[in-house]
Amino acid sequence: MLPDLIGATRDYWRKLDEVEAAYRRQELTIDEVDLKVKALMVELGQTRRQLLSDAWAIFQTFVRQQGDALAGVAALGVLAYVWLVANGQA
Repeated sequence: MLPDLIGATRDYWRKLDEVEAAYRRQELTIDEVDLKVKALMVELGQTRRQLLSDAWAIFQTFVRQQGDALAGVAALGVLAYVWLVANGQA
């Protein structure tokens, strides 16, 4: 199953809001804020990379399984384009 990137982004923004609120209450120093923000960015980046990796694997599997059908559709498209050009309709 693919990671929930939208949910992860919402969590990221919620956590950023919590960090900002803690900073405004003077519970965190600016250095602590920087460290927390960097950690949150790394966490979101990992989720994004996992999503891209999983989506690429799904795409590769689809192409591997449906390669002949995709090649046939592409060939029909090329033939239709050549026919239109040859008849002066494109």
